[in-house]
Amino acid sequence: MKIPSLLSGLALIAFGVTANAHAHLQKSTPADHSVLTTSPQNLELVFSELARLTSLSVQKDKEEKQNLTSLPTTAAVKISVALPSLTPGAYEVVWRVLSDDGHMMAGVLHFTLTGEHAADHPAQH
Repeated sequence: MKIPSLLSGLALIAFGVTANAHAHLQKSTPADHSVLTTSPQNLELVFSELARLTSLSVQKDKEEKQNLTSLPTTAAVKISVALPSLTPGAYEVVWRVLSDDGHMMAGVLHFTLTGEHAADHPAQH
């Protein structure tokens, strides 16, 4: 009876280590749900481990989604991608990465670009 319990315990430990091994987004610039007064030049994604960006799109309000194609080709913890010039509105950024352990991870960020001057409407980060 001790061997099955031991094997079950080892399986749970192995599953726990594997489940936590995926690349998770730790930080983004612009931050999720932030309000900006100027168009960001770059999108920066910081992950918990090496990841390679495989897909990135930007969509303003209900306009057509814009797939960004100039993506980095190497895996990194910090990924930076140039953004096109953005006009005021609500934006949704959809990203997908291949983590170093071979798993696909995806996520969505939202931010608003007001176009107002910083003195009129302080940016939230």
